[in-house]
Amino acid sequence: MSSMLYCVVDSQHHVSVAADPLGFANLPGARGAGKIECEQFTFDLESRRLRVVRGTPSGAIAARAYLDRQVGTPERLMTFAANGQLSKGALASLLTIESRPRFLQNCARIERAYTDACRARRQPCLASGCSVEGEDETCLQPLLEAGVEYRKRCAAEWIAAFRAPRNRVVIWRN
Repeated sequence: MSSMLYCVVDSQHHVSVAADPLGFANLPGARGAGKIECEQFTFDLESRRLRVVRGTPSGAIAARAYLDRQVGTPERLMTFAANGQLSKGALASLLTIESRPRFLQNCARIERAYTDACRARRQPCLASGCSVEGEDETCLQPLLEAGVEYRKRCAAEWIAAFRAPRNRVVIWRN
């Protein structure tokens, strides 16, 4: 489960962050034909460590200051997550092993609701029909369509668990 945040810092020390599986690709200044205009850093939420991919000490200071404001405390991290910024996998990785199954079950219930609502519309995304029709499975397409809304709903379940320090991985207990 990836709990990585990707950060770019421009020449004016403006920071952009994404928890995108595409990494730096969707961040401002990191686009183009292989040309990277900004300094790059990664921040691992599980270890709370900043790693320099390509940058200067002043860029690292800017990135760290921004990340401290956004995710520097458990409360700030919960706010960041509540806005749909983190994937289910990233959220799960921040819970103790014992707390994860309930969180993942709650997310599965949410995913099932999206799949059921999609089926009820009777407008399958495949020409051959619904890929999970008659199956006890979850379809990815309605989750992709829901996007941030889906991540916010999973984050709400995660926040309910993460509020209790005993449910957090050790590094996030304080």
